[in-house]
Amino acid sequence: MADTPQTKLGIIYADWMPAEAGNRLVKAAEQSLAEGVTVDHVRDGLCFGIQFAAATMHVPLNAQARRKIDSARNAVAKYDLIARELGVEGIELLSLSDGWFDRAISHLDALAEEPLGVRRADYVRKRIYPYLLALYELSFCKTPTAYYDGGAERDGPALAFVRRAAVELDETHSKMFARPSVASALFGDGKGGTLSVSLPQGDSLRRALEPFIKARADIKTWIEPDSGPESDHARAYRYAYNLLKFRVFSNNMN
Repeated sequence: MADTPQTKLGIIYADWMPAEAGNRLVKAAEQSLAEGVTVDHVRDGLCFGIQFAAATMHVPLNAQARRKIDSARNAVAKYDLIARELGVEGIELLSLSDGWFDRAISHLDALAEEPLGVRRADYVRKRIYPYLLALYELSFCKTPTAYYDGGAERDGPALAFVRRAAVELDETHSKMFARPSVASALFGDGKGGTLSVSLPQGDSLRRALEPFIKARADIKTWIEPDSGPESDHARAYRYAYNLLKFRVFSNNMN
């Protein structure tokens, strides 16, 4: 099994996502694995890619989060005031490190200044898509296509792979936290539910993935970008592809 990095969420997915997840992802895509690739590569690639994506996300605040940050700031300020008042009376509260108040207030103030930004689910999905598409390409040695069969009302291979990956992530979060509401809050949002539920349905998913798939064709240099301009979508795809290739798929491959 490939090594996983220490992230803000910790080394968690590999312990909670079953090995059978790799089989289910391959089955959903209905594609043959590339030479030297195993279902363990697929499963570990999903664990690694999403852990890394989660660790580098800076999710926009919503109004509810901003109110909670304000409440936290008021609570910290009140605690500091009470601690000082009790200190005068010779009563010491829990010992805290020097400068804790200034650091806490500074951090909360910085959070409060963040813009509300786009809807959380949209932000998160756009940062996960490149990793899922790159994982598809490395697993099957096939360039992903944004294919949706409108007549048969079914996803093409890449879309089915992405949708199944979302289910695996949701199920893993539910096990990890044993509280669906907490699991939903990580990669979904308050209204959209889990990642799987909040994914665009049908042809809308194709349209959501298409910018990354089109940008993939424009990548001329995979290790380092060439001297020409590179779109944000192409940069995200190239980075995800290289990261997964060298950290997960380089072992046991010819």
